[in-house]
Amino acid sequence: MKKAGIFSASYLGVAAVWLGGHFGPGFATGAFSVTYYVKYGWVGLLMPLLAMLVTGGVMFYMTEYARSNGTTNYRPFVLSCYGEKIGPVMSVIYDVLFLGTVMCAGGLAFSGEANVLMNFGFSYWGAAIPTIIISALLCLYGSKLLSLASKYMMYAIVAVVLLIAVLSLAFGQYDLGAAIAAEPVSTAKPNLLHAILSAILYGCFQSTIAFNVMSVADLLESRKETKKAIIAGYIITVILMIAIAFTLFCYVTIIPDLCNPGVVAVPIMAVLGRLNMPWLTWLFVILMTLAVLTSAAGLANAGCRRFDKLFSGIRNLQLRRAVITVLLLGIAALGASFGMKALLQQGTTYIGYLGILVLVIPAFTWVRAKLQK
Repeated sequence: MKKAGIFSASYLGVAAVWLGGHFGPGFATGAFSVTYYVKYGWVGLLMPLLAMLVTGGVMFYMTEYARSNGTTNYRPFVLSCYGEKIGPVMSVIYDVLFLGTVMCAGGLAFSGEANVLMNFGFSYWGAAIPTIIISALLCLYGSKLLSLASKYMMYAIVAVVLLIAVLSLAFGQYDLGAAIAAEPVSTAKPNLLHAILSAILYGCFQSTIAFNVMSVADLLESRKETKKAIIAGYIITVILMIAIAFTLFCYVTIIPDLCNPGVVAVPIMAVLGRLNMPWLTWLFVILMTLAVLTSAAGLANAGCRRFDKLFSGIRNLQLRRAVITVLLLGIAALGASFGMKALLQQGTTYIGYLGILVLVIPAFTWVRAKLQK
């Protein structure tokens, strides 16, 4: 009975929204791993521990403030946290950051999914339109349905990622010794410093998922539950990040241009292509679909919280949520048109730097101080 209680806990649903927001945009494909970690050599495999400390800290302070003050919509959040004078300005800045995140993170999700499904005869819009429709359905009934769906998709994602990692290392033709001995793909010196800075920037970019997690903060009943949600999210996310990064690292000297997203758009698919296990490739397609759905639905739910009043002319709540979701994910689909390489190299960098100024630093200083009061 106790075990069942653990797996049905609401804080795991909140942790799943974090994982879903993170895992969909580029990470399921391995593109984030090679861009931010693998190219720095073996030391890069440890950097997810640092990156997610940044993200987790922001998550905790933002989510706990949202929970304790009933501000799951980030506009009431900034009005409450920053006051009537600064709050409206911060609200506009948060809108810019959120919509930029939708375009970049959502665009990466759609682009990654399209790169995978196009190998099986799907067109780009043939992959994107069903995702938009299903995400809209997940958002129709608010945070409870999203949290529940994300939680069960999280269990499937964890199982599939670990299975891919184990089989790739058990049956694949890789060379771990050569990967450790080889010079890092990145030519930046000193390598360790750049690996640390890259991890911090990644953590700042991923901190924008706080908008998604805040939108389901009403499911948490206490500060203790918020801590459990963030700790669970941190542990699960780091395990998956290191599992994917280590798997790709083992193949870095075997697969040419593995760390070049302009040549190898889906690194995990490149690894799977060497295993001669078609069923595992199809399992990865299912994984990608689940990852994109959790990411897109999390972004859409945060947007529904924020922009609900702007569409108050639509009386039916479910129709209103559907319209907002379709518009937001339409922006994400537009972002995908810039291409995966541009979104990875420029888009995430811009969002990361903006996030440092308006989300990360304020979370660790101002929001933290407000919570202590």
